[in-house]
Amino acid sequence: MMKNVFLLAALSLCLFQSCDNDDNEPVPGYVSVEAKTAFEQKFPSAKDAEWKTRHDYLVVEFKQDKVEKEAWFDNSGAWYMTETDIPFAKLPDGVKTAFQQGKYSTWKVEDVDMIERWEAETVYVLEVEQGDSEVDLYYSPDGILVKTVLDTEGSDGYEDFIPSQPSSAVEAYLKENYPAARILDIDQEKGMTEVELLDGTVYRELLFDNAGAWTQTKTELHVAELPDAVMTAIKSSPYAAYTIDEADFIQTPAGEWYLVELESGKQEVELRIDETGKIL
Repeated sequence: MMKNVFLLAALSLCLFQSCDNDDNEPVPGYVSVEAKTAFEQKFPSAKDAEWKTRHDYLVVEFKQDKVEKEAWFDNSGAWYMTETDIPFAKLPDGVKTAFQQGKYSTWKVEDVDMIERWEAETVYVLEVEQGDSEVDLYYSPDGILVKTVLDTEGSDGYEDFIPSQPSSAVEAYLKENYPAARILDIDQEKGMTEVELLDGTVYRELLFDNAGAWTQTKTELHVAELPDAVMTAIKSSPYAAYTIDEADFIQTPAGEWYLVELESGKQEVELRIDETGKIL
């Protein structure tokens, strides 16, 4: 008898708490009519749909034409992102070529996803592994490697890759200075807004303060793009025997310089060098 009392109490507690679990599965009827309608309109041939909540989003896993997909909506029915699991052979030729000619070409491709997002560039993510190491490679459709991320357990998929809504000041700056750029990501953190974009084939990261004022642009460079004066400064420095690992061009309201990361074995150093070759 006492056992039945405890069972009923536990059952009541579960009902009161909606039986939430670690996956944040919604209780029946939780998904809004607006979200369901938007999903059915966007994916009319979807099958085996299963909904769940993930923070502020409603996420639906489903199959379309025998392909596994995951789409992100909010309660109002606004669509934000779709993740599609695709085989390597279905990648755009530019992405396949870039990977096969890149530094991770000998690594095993474990998974490939196509990420489509609202008002942002489509990206292709290759999860590659070698031994105990796993890396996610983010490519634009034309094969530009825009991001390399160490793969970690316990992540919530690509939720962090849903662009934030920029302020009107940030949006105006982008339209004026980079009208044809492809937005890769917009992230807001600690009062700052970071915008990642492709300006033609050039990758740039822009920073704005909490008022929307531009504070910095970082442009990725190939080593061959570094000015002669910068290369001469490196060769004349105590780090002449080091290898250049990364190079960026930094622009701020206060000035411009080149940021060069060099390495030798486990030793790493960063040099700030202006256009005249002066190490700052």
